[in-house]
This record gives sequence, C-alpha cells and structure tokens, in this order.
Amino acid sequence: MRTCDVMSRPVVSVPPDAPLKDVAAILVEHGINAVPVVDRHDRLVGIVSEADLLTLEASPGPALHCGSAVKGPSRHTARGVMSQSVYTVTEDTDATAAARMMLRHNLKSVPVVDGDRVVGMVARRDLLRLIARGDHDVRADLEHRLKEEIDALQQVTIEVAGGVVTIEAAIGTLGHQLLEGLARTVPGVVEVRTSPATHGIEPAQGDRSERV
Repeated sequence: MRTCDVMSRPVVSVPPDAPLKDVAAILVEHGINAVPVVDRHDRLVGIVSEADLLTLEASPGPALHCGSAVKGPSRHTARGVMSQSVYTVTEDTDATAAARMMLRHNLKSVPVVDGDRVVGMVARRDLLRLIARGDHDVRADLEHRLKEEIDALQQVTIEVAGGVVTIEAAIGTLGHQLLEGLARTVPGVVEVRTSPATHGIEPAQGDRSERV
C-alpha cells in the first residue's frame, strides 16, 4: 500500500507569516501534531510541530532558530520556529517504508509532496490504521487489486523478434514484474522489453533532506 492510500488531505497548512497563536489553535482544532508551512504556491518551506510551540512556552527567552535568536516580529510567526530541513515522502512511497523512516527519525508526521508542493500528510495514526484493518477489508482489497491486474493483463500485446520479447500494455508495477519474470523463464528468450507505460509512476524528484 502506498502513502497516497493512507495520507490525509486536503492538507491543513499555514503561511510563513502565520502568528504562532493561530498555528497552535490549528493544531488543537484539527487534532494534529504538526503543520506544514507553505508559500503562496503551496510549496513546502518548513514544518511546525507541537514540540516547537511547547519549547517556546517553556523558554523564558526569545525564540531560537538555527542556533541564533530570531529578532523582531518574525519570532512570533511560523517562520520564526519552523524546521526548514523536512523529511518528506511521495505519493508512491510504500507505506511500510514511510513507517520505517518515521520510526528511524522519531517523526510523528511527514508531508507528502509532488515535487515541492505539499499534497498530503501522513501521521503515525494513519499508519496504525493499516495494522488495525480487519481480515474482511484486507481480503476485499486484495481481490479488487488482483481483478484490476487481471483485467489489465488481458490487454497485453506481445511481440517476439529474434528472441527479443516486446511487451506493450498499460499495466502497473506488479503486472510488469509478473510479465517480465514469466517471459524470462521461456526457453529462447534473450531479452525482454516493455513499453514505458508498464513502469508505473516515477517518484517525484526534489531537494528535500530525505525521500523514500
């Protein structure tokens, strides 16, 4: 299962100049532990968590960011406390891989991005729902996915020339792996080629600190 299947959307986000009291109110109102900070084009610029705000409450001094005091009005805004180095995942990231990353870095929430744009949020609570799914739901989901793959496989076009097998079909990654694996078991096959449509969606590329 991919992160797009479990992520929360539409995304609750704040602009960099959002007052900290408003940010805190948003976290409480929506029952979330972190909120992405985005510019006017929905591009990710940082993230503010409960810990960031509680640190401010516990500290008698000015807000700190990147090791130095943030002066002026900005220290009372999301820009003044947000973390700029943000771990992210894409919509195609495997949910298990996302869970491992969150545990490794002790993260409670992770933005889901398409390029630099935030399209969703994945929290530990969302991943726990996967574990809590009942057997009936798991079976129904599996049967649905198998039916989709079988329907797609019926539209496959296969050509063979000089031992080179060319497979053309708009199928997903599972179907692609199955067809290629089967083709390589056939005696006389020297190479297997597939059309670009069989490779599925490539993960979005970006410059964040980690992608899975």
